[in-house]
Amino acid sequence: MSNGPKLSEDIIEDILSRLPVKSVCRFRCVSKLWLHLTTQPHFIQAHLKRTQSCKLLISSANSLFSLDHLAPIDDDLLPLELDFPLKGGQPFLPWIQTFGSCNGLVCIMPVPEKFFIFNPTTRDCLRVPDCPMPIHVCPGQDSRNGYHRHSFGYAPSINDYKFVKVAYGCMVHVFSLKNNSWKRVQDFPYKHLLDDSTTFLNGAVHWLCGPVGVGDTCVIAAFDLAEEKFLDLAPPDSVTNHTRFTIGVLGGCLCLLHQNSIKQHSFWVMKEYNVKESWTRILITDSYFSLQPLCYWKDGKILLVRNRKKLLLCNTKNGTCKKFLVNGLPSRIFADVYVESLVSPNFQQN
Repeated sequence: MSNGPKLSEDIIEDILSRLPVKSVCRFRCVSKLWLHLTTQPHFIQAHLKRTQSCKLLISSANSLFSLDHLAPIDDDLLPLELDFPLKGGQPFLPWIQTFGSCNGLVCIMPVPEKFFIFNPTTRDCLRVPDCPMPIHVCPGQDSRNGYHRHSFGYAPSINDYKFVKVAYGCMVHVFSLKNNSWKRVQDFPYKHLLDDSTTFLNGAVHWLCGPVGVGDTCVIAAFDLAEEKFLDLAPPDSVTNHTRFTIGVLGGCLCLLHQNSIKQHSFWVMKEYNVKESWTRILITDSYFSLQPLCYWKDGKILLVRNRKKLLLCNTKNGTCKKFLVNGLPSRIFADVYVESLVSPNFQQN
């Protein structure tokens, strides 16, 4: 009895590249050939382009949860608890902090000053080595910036993931996953950061910064991860250093959310990257003390986190918000977004 025609390697690879991450990981046990095919860099990139599934990453003092973008919105919505590096350790922080997500990799800090590049789907992780740096504040810097800022992103032109540390508000250090090494680059050229949040987009990490001199306006500091240089992006004219705001990404566009003195919120979405005239306003009619943008959820609604405690869904048609109910979450949370992928922080180059 004939076993029928055998599929070529190209066809097998094409079929596997369309499957969910967990299915691919299981099928790696089928044969040495399938294991070889699914661990090649070109396969991992093809799979990433074809099967991106958006997930919400929710953290608390000592737990990480994942929530599926396609999950139904009802009273039975349950998050999936994840394993992660140093899980079960002493909860020194109110939540496990995240510092950027791209291509399925998330930068997390489960305990103070211990950073990991982590794939929540495959559980692959890499401990970022401690940054070698002097232990003094830079001369002439504002003493309020005596703490550190961190971010993480991907430089597609050089196929490298980088972790960025702005130390003492001035010294910029970059860790390259490709080279497995730290380097110090140009100093941070801005007076001070106006918000804790940072975001990755278009091969750069972004912070919102205050004016450098008298009469100057706020700027969005974009640090190009390939060139390791800063570029100024202009925010909307209504964004000043006298308002509260957060920065984020929605639908592949840079966005700002700010609150004025009467607690009215607006989203500003930059439809075309680095084009000031492309900023588009989305009004939020409900009043909240603090909001942070996360992503577009179902039906074009914007998913937000309020005061790092509650999740909200914003209706973009009328600007109203309602609670996004998820069972089993702690009272204090931090939220981010990631995609499922096979990308490993211990990746190998072609």
